[in-house]
Amino acid sequence: MSRLLESASFPVLWEHGILPFLVEFIPKWCGHGHVISTMRGRKPNSRRICIMTKQNVSRARRMVIASHVRDLLPNNHHSLVTFVFSVGEVNRLVWSRGLSKDMADEVCLPRNPFCYTIPCMGDSIGTISGDGDEVTATLGPCMTINGGNFWLVNFHPFVEVSKGTQPLPIEHPSPADRTRCLSESHEALNSSNLNFFIGDLTATSGFDLKTTRVSHDPYWEEFDVEPPLVVTDWALVSTKYQQANMLRRFPTTNQKQETPITSMSSIIPGAAVYSAGRTSGFQRGQVCDIPAYVDGVGNGTGKASREWYVEEPHPYDDEEAWIRGGIGVEGDSGAAIVDSETNTMIGQLWGRNKYYGPGPRHTFFTPIYDILDDIRERCGEERRPQMPIYRDEAECWPVYPVCIQCFNLREYLESRRSSRESLMSMIGANDARAGDIDNEVTSVSELATPRDASNLVRHVGLEATSPSFSGMVSPAPIHAFDPVSQALSPSHSELRSPYAHFLKDDDLYKRCPDSNGNTTNILPTPMARTDSQPPSKKRKVV
Repeated sequence: MSRLLESASFPVLWEHGILPFLVEFIPKWCGHGHVISTMRGRKPNSRRICIMTKQNVSRARRMVIASHVRDLLPNNHHSLVTFVFSVGEVNRLVWSRGLSKDMADEVCLPRNPFCYTIPCMGDSIGTISGDGDEVTATLGPCMTINGGNFWLVNFHPFVEVSKGTQPLPIEHPSPADRTRCLSESHEALNSSNLNFFIGDLTATSGFDLKTTRVSHDPYWEEFDVEPPLVVTDWALVSTKYQQANMLRRFPTTNQKQETPITSMSSIIPGAAVYSAGRTSGFQRGQVCDIPAYVDGVGNGTGKASREWYVEEPHPYDDEEAWIRGGIGVEGDSGAAIVDSETNTMIGQLWGRNKYYGPGPRHTFFTPIYDILDDIRERCGEERRPQMPIYRDEAECWPVYPVCIQCFNLREYLESRRSSRESLMSMIGANDARAGDIDNEVTSVSELATPRDASNLVRHVGLEATSPSFSGMVSPAPIHAFDPVSQALSPSHSELRSPYAHFLKDDDLYKRCPDSNGNTTNILPTPMARTDSQPPSKKRKVV
């Protein structure tokens, strides 16, 4: 028996031993609203078991969980498994990493909020509610259903604004993304020949966001697991467009003709994928090896589900870029997931982990075949929707947006480094690799103060992880198990600044004598702020 266990693959051990145990006891130990997943480690064949809960889990409880899982694993897996405990939730209105619920991490500027004469997958779409609220999301693929053509999008961006009796018009780009261009009077979008309307919302996965269905992905049959539920979150937008789909890319100096995406396929665990979203633009990722277990409270449906997700691609060396601008950031809802090797669509993303503090970031998506089966059943069709297969060769090349002024401005802003990188550069804390450590006093900026040292630890600290089973089970920084070294944070004694560490209000209004001997304030006394400003309309980017 021990030989059989040691020869078993990790997915088999996970599906038939570890996960059933965690599913039974995590709600008792940590409460509901949790997500249980497993990620690839940085070492060959290593795994990280990720447990996300709504409340922080004590160190003692973490040790108990790890010790029980150790008993379920054969000896040859003990040194290959680590744990990551994090606090957060799955949310379809997603944000990136931050220090707390009130301090969300920055998300990149929208990389594709532009207008095009011919829309395609990855473009900005949206609408305006009767109350003036603006909604922004990402356009999915064009599908053929019973002779008609429809855009496939997410339902959750439009769930609130679609409750009226009139058809809901969808526009490209979204009204919010057109605001800056129109307010600056760019002539491109002021043309009377442009029509932003692309179609009406005609069918949805339900009346709320609690819909699920039984998955028929081949993974469950392969590992002899009862097919679980998956989240369904789709909507159809009528259109006259009927050409084959392409992902939005920008022109380059060495550009080549793109291959249209004309077919779909089942998910291959670990496959390299790419996607195009309104916010993230064209990005690459990697499919998980094992679908995550999402508690019914966590996914908002009231029923536990197993969800496929995209994670940071190999070689896993730029986590900050993945957090702020990888697949699935705010505004990417509805984007297609495409297998990069076969150029086939495998799913549609609907959400990302809403985290603050440490923890991995997952972008959840539903398998495309499960979506098509749901559409067929709910719309009463005899066959699955199909993707158009013809596209004119002249339209298989990347094109520039209608407004070149907006495009050039966004290219410039994207080329500037983020505020996080600026902070790390100012304090002298670089994510150094082996042989590249520079922690001398001379590398610390003269603008740094002792307070910056504590801020550095809170802002750029790495995720808290439990070490492998080869030693004591306790939370420790992940760099303790990496083969590369990390730069140390500067201590208080290393931070030297010629400026005052604190500013007092009295310093700004200090009285000084004038030429006549009278004293006056250096700065005028500030006026009290009022709440007389009119409320602004809401913008919803999902």
